[in-house]
Amino acid sequence: MEIKNFLLPLLLISAFAWGEINRLYIVSQYDWGGKTGFYIDFENSSDASPCQFENIRLILGIADVDNWRFIVATPKWQLDRDYKARAIIDSQKGELYLDGELVGKSEGRFRPAKGDVTLYHIPHWAKGKADYLIILKSIRLSVDGKRKDFAFPERPLPLFLFEPQFPQSLPLETRERVDIEVVFRLIAYPNLKKLSPFIDRYGQCRFAQWEGKIKSDEDLKKAWEEEKGILASLAEPKGYDRFGGYELGGWKEKGTGFFRVVKRNGFWWLITPEGNPCFYIGLCGVPSFTWEMTPVTGRGFLFEWLPPKEGIYSSCWGRGVWGTNSAEEYVAFHTANMIRKYGEGWQEIALDLTRKRLKLWGFSGAGKWGEMAGMPFLPVLRRWDVPNIARHPDIFNPDIQEKFKESLRRQIEPRKNDPFVVGWSLGNEYEEIITREEIMEILGKGADVHAKRALIDYALREIYNGDRDVLVKTWGLEGKKGAIYEGKPIPPSEDIERVRLFYAEEYYKFIYKTVKEIDPNHLYFGFWIVPGWWESEDDWRISAKYCDVIGYDLYSLEFMSDWLKRLIEETGKPIICGEFSYPAFYDGERGFGVYHVWGRDDTHSGELYRRWVRDAARNPSCVGVAWFFYRDQPLTGRGPGSGEDLVYGEHYAFGMVDVGDRAKWDLVRRVKEANLSAIKWRLEAGH
Repeated sequence: MEIKNFLLPLLLISAFAWGEINRLYIVSQYDWGGKTGFYIDFENSSDASPCQFENIRLILGIADVDNWRFIVATPKWQLDRDYKARAIIDSQKGELYLDGELVGKSEGRFRPAKGDVTLYHIPHWAKGKADYLIILKSIRLSVDGKRKDFAFPERPLPLFLFEPQFPQSLPLETRERVDIEVVFRLIAYPNLKKLSPFIDRYGQCRFAQWEGKIKSDEDLKKAWEEEKGILASLAEPKGYDRFGGYELGGWKEKGTGFFRVVKRNGFWWLITPEGNPCFYIGLCGVPSFTWEMTPVTGRGFLFEWLPPKEGIYSSCWGRGVWGTNSAEEYVAFHTANMIRKYGEGWQEIALDLTRKRLKLWGFSGAGKWGEMAGMPFLPVLRRWDVPNIARHPDIFNPDIQEKFKESLRRQIEPRKNDPFVVGWSLGNEYEEIITREEIMEILGKGADVHAKRALIDYALREIYNGDRDVLVKTWGLEGKKGAIYEGKPIPPSEDIERVRLFYAEEYYKFIYKTVKEIDPNHLYFGFWIVPGWWESEDDWRISAKYCDVIGYDLYSLEFMSDWLKRLIEETGKPIICGEFSYPAFYDGERGFGVYHVWGRDDTHSGELYRRWVRDAARNPSCVGVAWFFYRDQPLTGRGPGSGEDLVYGEHYAFGMVDVGDRAKWDLVRRVKEANLSAIKWRLEAGH
């Protein structure tokens, strides 16, 4: 899903942060903000957990450019029986039926939306807890007289619980009439303990069956022997320097001992320390011996087997790994599998294997969240040891500035002369966005807070031209004329935005200046901003001013949209994508979740990978990309969390390797082909 379209769900989460939101879209094709299209879905929300089945609403939404209209059905639902709903939409009206009876009718126009029609889909922002499950059995969809029938496969209930949806996406153009018939059943959410254990000793779903599932230690060892043979048959890519630079491109820049960027024939290029042009392709999270882990506290019943906490298997365990609760225990099944697979010295064997894989698969080096000695990587600096005034440090406070500088110095100086550091970044994604909420939190603090004084001084100087009386009146500070830093002002919305951008600019400027003072030789990528996951487009513009290359993350089917292209061209900076991915869903047969962009299987994920890398390599501004992640995530989630829920956090098949540390060859073969073609695609495009 394009992150830009993700803004509405984020706003909904913010609005309902106190409760649960549970939705399942039966069929949808709409643009909410543009007020076009339609959807039929089940909705529920509650300020208590879980959502109750008797409060389910069946809703048909119809848009006509000017407004949305809704037909809502709230019958007295019954469990364990089949229902049949029908929705009919045409240019004059919309009708909703339940079990053959008309529920409601809405007169008015219908304006179709562009884009694919989506079926049987639960957005990840709408997966709130509920005491029920909705199982769609079939959908008959007629669009302008063209009919398609869908009968959804039945999965064992314990497997279905990991991801209770079966999304489909159809490239259909809707014009005048839509007719939808759906058969569904409501059942009570089961008692997990009665169905347990869910996870076998290898970290797989016990109720899942597919070709290649690990059934014994011998399967792991056999896979290793097979891979050794495959790797021995592969030739190491020729024509590349040790930093991933291409030596056969016909041109070269001066080598400086560090990565840098140059512009040539309208194309930005990353230049390796040896002076060769490079289109950087990284793999995040290598080697990840013990990360990611799944939480165990309060839900040991889910697992058929847990490794011993002593001896060689002690490496599988962690405590408080997210820093949220030191009492929470976590376990890594992939670690246990590598111990079984490689035996004594498993870490050295796995490390050597990972290094070989990256080279033979055509990767330039590591991405974020990992590194390998002797290979380039994208280190992420942190600020955990610097106090926050709200969500971020008070960089107007001289004492905090010194603590921040010292924190960065401790992290950077040991690697400031390391040629394998492609470039520094600090923080990640939305955590580094300055928000309106934190501005209001700062303004509500005491008069001795440096950030508060700086924000008010800026507003007085830049917004009110030094007129204290107008500031006092507009911000609701009557009675505080002699002490404008006292009290809790309530500025107009436009003022909040202006002081927010002032704070953001000073914050990003301080970090960039500090990093460059400590290490003037390496590139700085910013904080991996996510297009659309911000307060406004100005966040992109301001962050772009204070970096050498704009580091961003984007999980999208398309590498570039017109909207993002406009912003990139406006700033004129090179870009590098730190995370993209298409985790496979495998038709729900293995227990992984559905990410908002996903592949049907490893082959499809590989095809999507190839298209993304090709488009990135041909883009004049892009100097590199990195795939997230090296390994699949645990089926029961990576956390944080504790208790009896089946999944905590993400549980997606992001990996190039699975829980058995086995390469996904249908994916890897396509990835390798794309990786080795990337530099040629770029050279041809920028000739």
